[in-house]
Amino acid sequence: MGDIVELVREKKDRSIDSILREANLAGRANAERTNPQMIRVKGGRGEPFPICGFADVRVMGVRGKKLAKLKEFGFEKVRNGSGVSLYVSGYNQSYELKRAYAKGFADVLIEHGFDAFMMAWYD
Repeated sequence: MGDIVELVREKKDRSIDSILREANLAGRANAERTNPQMIRVKGGRGEPFPICGFADVRVMGVRGKKLAKLKEFGFEKVRNGSGVSLYVSGYNQSYELKRAYAKGFADVLIEHGFDAFMMAWYD
């Protein structure tokens, strides 16, 4: 009987891992399909560059093994105490690519029953 319980626990853990892998792939695919708007410094000098910004994926109401798995993946507790957050560190400073990744990632988590959303902001 104990072996069955362990198998169920392992399956749940693998399931969370596979959801996170799927979310990561969806985020990457979403970012690859995005063409960031390019801007130039006033006066038109220099090379165009994308709008600079930030994004993260927020997950609320997780505890136990789900929370542990999210933290293993890189999620951190939000400072104001409302859930955990995965900061999108890739894509240099591109607001639109970071936002696209976070949206794709959050959408997969939502499909699997997580209370998730993405946040994006720019300077």
